[in-house]
Amino acid sequence: MKNRMVALVLAAAMALGTTGCGPFTVNNSSPADIAKDSIANEFHNGTQESTVAKEDIEDASAGVDSEPKDVRYQDDYYEYVNQNLLSKIELAATDAHWDWFGELNAVVSSEMEDIIRDLSKDGKTYEKGTPEQKIKDMYECVSNVENRDATGLGPLKPYMDSIRNAKNIDEYLDALAHLSGEFGFSSIVGGYYISQDKADSSEYSVYMMYADTLIGKEYIEGEATKEYVDMYLDYVNDMLMEFGMSASEAAASTDSIETLLRDICASTLTTEQLYDPAITYNVYTAKELQQLYTNVDVDKMLKTLGVAGQDRYIVIDVEQAKKINSLLVEENLQALKDYSSFVMLNDVAEYASSGYVKLHDQMQNALYGITESWGDEKIWMDLTQDLLPWDFGTIYVEKHFSQEDKEAVEDMIDLILKEYEEIIKKQEWMSDATKAKAIKKLETMQVKIGYPEEWPAAKDMMQVTPISEGGSLLSNWLVSMQVAIDAQLQNLGTKVDRSEWDVTPQTINAMYDPLNNEIIFPAAILQAPFYNSRNSDGANLGGIGFVIAHEVSHAFDSSGALYDEYGNYNVWWTKEELAEYERLSQSIVEYYNNYEMMGIKVNGDLTLMENIADLGAMTCITSIIGDDEEALDDAFGQMTYNWASADTASFMMYLLNTDTHSPNKIRVNAVLSSCDAFYDIYDIKETDGMYVAPKDRVGIWR
Repeated sequence: MKNRMVALVLAAAMALGTTGCGPFTVNNSSPADIAKDSIANEFHNGTQESTVAKEDIEDASAGVDSEPKDVRYQDDYYEYVNQNLLSKIELAATDAHWDWFGELNAVVSSEMEDIIRDLSKDGKTYEKGTPEQKIKDMYECVSNVENRDATGLGPLKPYMDSIRNAKNIDEYLDALAHLSGEFGFSSIVGGYYISQDKADSSEYSVYMMYADTLIGKEYIEGEATKEYVDMYLDYVNDMLMEFGMSASEAAASTDSIETLLRDICASTLTTEQLYDPAITYNVYTAKELQQLYTNVDVDKMLKTLGVAGQDRYIVIDVEQAKKINSLLVEENLQALKDYSSFVMLNDVAEYASSGYVKLHDQMQNALYGITESWGDEKIWMDLTQDLLPWDFGTIYVEKHFSQEDKEAVEDMIDLILKEYEEIIKKQEWMSDATKAKAIKKLETMQVKIGYPEEWPAAKDMMQVTPISEGGSLLSNWLVSMQVAIDAQLQNLGTKVDRSEWDVTPQTINAMYDPLNNEIIFPAAILQAPFYNSRNSDGANLGGIGFVIAHEVSHAFDSSGALYDEYGNYNVWWTKEELAEYERLSQSIVEYYNNYEMMGIKVNGDLTLMENIADLGAMTCITSIIGDDEEALDDAFGQMTYNWASADTASFMMYLLNTDTHSPNKIRVNAVLSSCDAFYDIYDIKETDGMYVAPKDRVGIWR
């Protein structure tokens, strides 16, 4: 066994939390978001606070060494490698989660905060439309609580009134369509996204969105989540009272919202089903949409939304659409109005007056197990960054992007793509014709690293009106919503530009997009601990190499494998091969079902795609390394170190119910226990915790 010390130097430890995508919008992602798979959990939008000192990070060890520890690597490799690091992690009262994605996000966020502080205090006036002007004026709008409280629902009040005052279902539907057409809000019906057509990814199509299921189907129907649902319903009640309802009115409305929610969730697809194009790609003409939504004037709705006259409309969740249609009757009018009213209040809460902000913050913290809120300044700065992502992106690239690191990672990508080709050639269950198609998919895979050559049009379309000219946080946020809609509408009827980016360079993540057959590595992930030019080749293969191979593997996971080299939904496998693929997939599902956290089993169906990608990534990097034991030790240790994490019990419950990734500890131990090379270099016996018999080891790409 080696005694390897990997210097993983980061900037000084910073603060991190967990804001952003959470149980408030669990099942309301866009088709593009659902299609895109990533290496990390998608809710790392905030910051986290860490107690990891710089010297502790520099001294952290990766791989197996001779130093005595409380746990044997043969029983729990994850705990063995990360024991020293995790002993230094103490989740702050403001935190639900700690991991390296959050740590790096904290580095980026801290640097952007310095820019905001400097601009807010410099007393200068900047030219309209420059990043400096937008950031300076947006922060003033965000941080001016008096202005926010005076604005209230402001420009949204007429839309809320049109919902509340609707005298019948037709008026109610008109109100929803206008709200969606203007700002993109979707509650029950009328929401849409414009995205690449799954059957012809060179074209854009209109996807009709499903209903907002609030805390989400997984929570509503979960066996261990009742207390969280009860907390959420209390939040619904409190928000309605903040809106102005009496206690009795709010209680009655909350009951009716719960009844509708449970009815809708019963007919809603599961998270794993949303990734299956065979289930979600349902083409309708406008006439057929009218037959689906018999209680809606579909032509009128499509005109109001600005998407009339299309040859096709894609319905994502047909059964839920049928359920929604059955609910759109006069006897449900008040319950429907209450439901849509709450959805609007919940969507706007972070940008509205202080009462809504406080309730939203308290609910999110309660669901995640956070016991203390961030200070106002931190929240305001995060919100400013969220509202101007591309302006901050240009600043980040200017200050932090390394062309040298980009070139080194490009070389590693070439190496991994070539190795994956060899892995595919070895698969005896695939025909030569199918192997050729798979290799073609590798050869045509687009690689995006760093940042776009041309910034998205939405960057310049987004303009900020200062308070001095009548602007407010809410009005500027609504402009950002309108910009997103206008950018989508401009795409309709045009050919897809595959060079465009929809991921900012400061994003700490990596992704595979099946509709473009592309892998994306934003600038910010090209740093330690994922990549470090001072590390050994083995450590970097276990770091950024594992990340790259994971994303490449997504091209052949249970969802990605259904798309061809052009990004079209096109099943290019024989029936016999599909049957074998499904058999191998089921063995992976059952394998992961045996793992648990907090006494709760991992959902092998929910996590199948990510598990396939993790297993395939490990096969790829160990194949590249071969029988170099020192490099394998470095790679295993680095990969394990990179997935170190700590969570509150509530946040782990959230992950187990909604995340398509297995918990990080299981991502490590389950993958290594199914990796033959792991047994080749370590002394793992049948009586050890990490041991899995050869016949029970799993993976599609072995």
